[in-house]
Amino acid sequence: MTINCPNCHTVLESSELEPKLVSHHCPKCDGHWVRLAHYVDWVKEQTIVAAVVEEINIEVEVDNTTPLLCAKTQEPLIPFTIISDVNHRIDWGQSRKAFWVNQAEWTLMKEKRVADKLIDIFSTEMQSQLEPLQNQLNREYCMIKNIGKDNYSRLKLMRSWLHEQSPEHKALIVSFLTAEDPFNSTD
Repeated sequence: MTINCPNCHTVLESSELEPKLVSHHCPKCDGHWVRLAHYVDWVKEQTIVAAVVEEINIEVEVDNTTPLLCAKTQEPLIPFTIISDVNHRIDWGQSRKAFWVNQAEWTLMKEKRVADKLIDIFSTEMQSQLEPLQNQLNREYCMIKNIGKDNYSRLKLMRSWLHEQSPEHKALIVSFLTAEDPFNSTD
């Protein structure tokens, strides 16, 4: 079975991100799809070195309009950063327990000495925190796919505005929106 790049949809090739760190590599955009099991095995063989950054900060940054999709399931990947003072991104595939990282991001993580510290992100505790987010991303991506990005943005604004209204006004607004002819008293 072929695996396509989440970024540019090129067929991925079997490779290694590091010696003994098995990955699937995109020859076009230089990204790597790495399974958690392979990463964990690789980390076990690494010499632990203190990180250069003061604090490793895991921050999820969701952009539902243009998510990368899992190379296997086509579900939206969860984007996150771990180095707060640098602009970078890693994308996590919750259901496949794998991540997408491009070569420049990986090189940066090695320079900052955090490439072997991703295990904290992949902990059971963190995974249980990411599960609801993955479900939300899946539902939102499904809406975007079905009604379009612009319509979904408008729908979210309308929904937010609707929830600011009083219960009486909310009922009138919903009735008006769903009626075939809102001014016809027989509806």
